[in-house]
Amino acid sequence: MAFEVLWLILALLGSFLSGSIPYSVIIGRLAKGKDLREYNIGNPGGFNAVMTYGLPIGLTVMFIDILKGFIPIALIDWGFSNLYGIDSIYYQLAVILGPALCILGHNHSPFLKFKGGRGSAVFVGTLFWVNPLVLIIYFLPFGVMIGVLKVPTRVSTVLAAIFYLPAALFMPIAPIWSLDMLDTLAFTEANPIFYLVPFLIALGMWLAQLPRHIPSIIAAIKGEEWTLKIGEGQQFSEKFETKKEFLSSEEKEKN
Repeated sequence: MAFEVLWLILALLGSFLSGSIPYSVIIGRLAKGKDLREYNIGNPGGFNAVMTYGLPIGLTVMFIDILKGFIPIALIDWGFSNLYGIDSIYYQLAVILGPALCILGHNHSPFLKFKGGRGSAVFVGTLFWVNPLVLIIYFLPFGVMIGVLKVPTRVSTVLAAIFYLPAALFMPIAPIWSLDMLDTLAFTEANPIFYLVPFLIALGMWLAQLPRHIPSIIAAIKGEEWTLKIGEGQQFSEKFETKKEFLSSEEKEKN
């Protein structure tokens, strides 16, 4: 039992540390000599990286942040399922708590004085491994809210849980590329309680993100939330104590 607990602690600590590495700040400083936290919305995440550094660097940051969620859950799922089986309490605790701690590391990085992003890319990377169908159900209402209903971007991230959390109750952990997916599906059908695991994964990640989104919800209520409008760029009504500096179209093409 001691070894199982030790592996669980190491896995959870590894998830937190993996999430806490501020690649967006590191890449921005190396490539542009700028600290992302000092520009535009002040958030060390993918959207702000695109606004501040341009598409090539910004999309690179987004991809790396997605990997920060994808790789830990993939390693935990593979490692603990092979060591102890998916009916083990150690496996269940690892896959449920690991992603939440990864987001907490990203959002409250010890390398950034316990400040950070909002965990959206880490969330996407984790769900892509857990069950891509849940991820699709997340993106559909999210896209409708920001594109049709004009709900502020960060508020839409929170509200999308109304749709994907119930869906996660009916979908087991079953990556579509997994060689043993059919065995996993058969096992979960025989043991309905295991459908709770992906739901608890998604719920844990949502709760881990929520504290960083509460100020956005308050700002939206006050009409001070920034919005993303395709073709018009960012609309700043929220008061940010940062430099509002964007790359010109020529600079973006060079990057």
